[in-house]
Parts: sequence; C-alpha cells; structure tokens
Amino acid sequence: MRFLITAIAALGLLHGPATMVQAQETLGDFYLFERTDPDSGEDRTSITTLADESYVSGAGGLTFRCSGEGFELVLTATYLGRKTSTPVGYAFGDEEPAAATWALRSTGMAAIAPEDVREAFTSRAVDESSVAIQVSDFQMRVHTYTFHLNGLDSALARLSCR
Repeated sequence: MRFLITAIAALGLLHGPATMVQAQETLGDFYLFERTDPDSGEDRTSITTLADESYVSGAGGLTFRCSGEGFELVLTATYLGRKTSTPVGYAFGDEEPAAATWALRSTGMAAIAPEDVREAFTSRAVDESSVAIQVSDFQMRVHTYTFHLNGLDSALARLSCR
C-alpha cells in the first residue's frame, strides 16, 4: 500500500495538484494510470514503477507517459532545484552509466529525458530487469534510484502515444 500511495504522490507531481489519479492495473513492476486531459481530451495515460529507495514521499518514480508533447520519460526525485536542467546518468547491470542533461519540471522534483536519451533508454530497458539512475540536485549531491523493469514491454503497449 505504501508503494501505491508513493506512486499517487509522484504522479501528483507530474500531473498537477488538482488531479487525482488512481492506478487501474498493475503490469509487472509498473502501475497503469489511465487519464484524459479534462480541457483538451488528450490522452495522459502513464505507467510508473517505484524505486527500491524512497527517501522522500513522492520521490523515486520512473514514469513513461503520454503528454501534450507526445511520449515522455520522467524521473521523479527528491528536490533537485529550480535550474532548467540537471545531470542524469543510468546504467543497466555493471556497465558504466550513460550520462546526459535532462530538463527539470518547474516544481524541481522531476527530470524529463531528452528525446534521444528516452529512445535509447526505452529500447534497452525492455530487455533488462532493472536500472540504476543517478540524478544530481541543486547542491550537486547525487541521488541513486534502482528501478525494476519487469513487464515494461507490455506496459508500454498500453500507451497510445507510443
């Protein structure tokens, strides 16, 4: 139950404070949240998995979602700051982390992968069982989250924007 509450809190950061969402289904390690934008009618469906590490309520979520921008990969984390971007690295297994700069949401609690990173990450993640993601906050402290990825391929198939 703690994980579901954390997921809902994490999605609140992604969808805004006025939106209440509930997981409709569990797909492997992922929770499916079906949602439509009330103003535009656009699909806002998302799938989220939670990190093994959850230092702060709402932190440690990895979300693939449909948005007004199309398909997004979003990492919710502890407070990262008010900059426009932050360094993020990820590694599957024992490999060296792939690093890139991800855009920050205005809340400072979520980072969005650039399109090329999102595509490379997603194509690799469907064949992996877990990933470690490191993100730096405004004080350049590194936060590491481990996400399990079982069921990602079938969960992604549920996103109409994919």
